[in-house]
Amino acid sequence: MNVSIVTFNIRCANDPDGHAIEERAPRLRAVLDACDADVIGLQECVPSWLPHLEAYTDRYEMDNVWRDTAEGGWKESAPLLWKRDRFTCVERGHFWLSPTPDVESGKEWDTVCHCKRICVWAVLEDRRTGQKLLAANTHFGFGDEGQVNSAHLIARRLTAVGEYPTVITGDYNMRPTAPAYAAMTGHFQDLNPGDQRITYHGYGHAKRPSHIDYGFATPTVKPVSVTLLDQTFDGKYPSDHYGLYFKVEI
Repeated sequence: MNVSIVTFNIRCANDPDGHAIEERAPRLRAVLDACDADVIGLQECVPSWLPHLEAYTDRYEMDNVWRDTAEGGWKESAPLLWKRDRFTCVERGHFWLSPTPDVESGKEWDTVCHCKRICVWAVLEDRRTGQKLLAANTHFGFGDEGQVNSAHLIARRLTAVGEYPTVITGDYNMRPTAPAYAAMTGHFQDLNPGDQRITYHGYGHAKRPSHIDYGFATPTVKPVSVTLLDQTFDGKYPSDHYGLYFKVEI
């Protein structure tokens, strides 16, 4: 079966110069509507994004788990969305990128931001064919050791879910030369290997623009195409990242 997938870091903050969330949300909606993807993985969702994302729920089911629920914590998530009319969710879950993946945690492996990091997953069954897909979405922390640990943990935990064709979207905060990229590609294929195009651009002002957003998959998934979602609207952006739009065959 053919499946289309988007990964997009939508930026958690209200930024100046026409880049507050309220200003960026219609731009993101225009990009996502044009893609009409079957599965969407977003990163850096915060509560002020929810009213905008809930407008998608007529077409998409969404699994959203806040990564910090403690009092005074920074609520942020990496929601996973899938088309209601295409898929039935037969199983879902999440785990924390930490030494204790079943406990809300994760700061141990993010040595820069000291944020809790999460991976959200769902087993999706095609309503017409019965074919199953394991879709997962994540947002890595910073630091080589923690990122490598996160890569190996994701491989172990998703394999334990079942031997399904698997796609993992996310902002991995790593370049293709990073140790964690080697760790991920030791378990999964990069859906667009060798891609060096910038995905983090900082609204065109990043000091270190880089390719840090990816789609990874098991060998049973055949890459068909990838599109960099680099649209702007009168010089303004949907986010400080570009999205990626993948088409695959399973």
